[in-house]
Amino acid sequence: MDLLSMILKNMTSDSSLGALAGKAGVSADSVEKAITSAIPSLLGSMTKNASSVKGAQSLLGALAQHEDTSDVSSQIANADEEDGSKIIGKIMGDDKDDFVSSIAKKAGIDIGQSSSILNSIAPALLSTISQAAKPDTPESIAKEAAEREAAAKEDSGASFLGGFFKKFLKDEDDKDAKAGIDGSDLLDILKKTML
Repeated sequence: MDLLSMILKNMTSDSSLGALAGKAGVSADSVEKAITSAIPSLLGSMTKNASSVKGAQSLLGALAQHEDTSDVSSQIANADEEDGSKIIGKIMGDDKDDFVSSIAKKAGIDIGQSSSILNSIAPALLSTISQAAKPDTPESIAKEAAEREAAAKEDSGASFLGGFFKKFLKDEDDKDAKAGIDGSDLLDILKKTML
């Protein structure tokens, strides 16, 4: 499973959506729209930032501070939103306000609610990437191969992620950008920087 799929699956689980809906005071559907719009953009910006040596080292430093291995819904429920705001600021730079506003518009929520959702998912996002970027072990390689084999056996149209991504990619404005981001470039950069 690629990084984008893994993050979206964890962050759009019922427990994660419930935790975020309660914190932001919006429906689970609105939270899901916000997350599915935000994560590809965040991964894209992180990949761009990490394409320089300085950027990659800065990101590795941030990942080293976010290595929570508890389940994502717990991380979201207990997230430090002030820390999350700093993370979103580092990732998006000068575009942070426009980004928060665009996610609010896409999800049909206000800017404060959008900000709360983004700030709550940011630490969990870094923790997930931190775990995924760790050097491969024989166990993780075997697990990934088994996951790929299982996914190949499923009818992608009938699977959860297959159906999910068909719905997810209907947003024509961002279709091409979203379709090209799976997080593999970011992980490759980080793994090479760790060597």
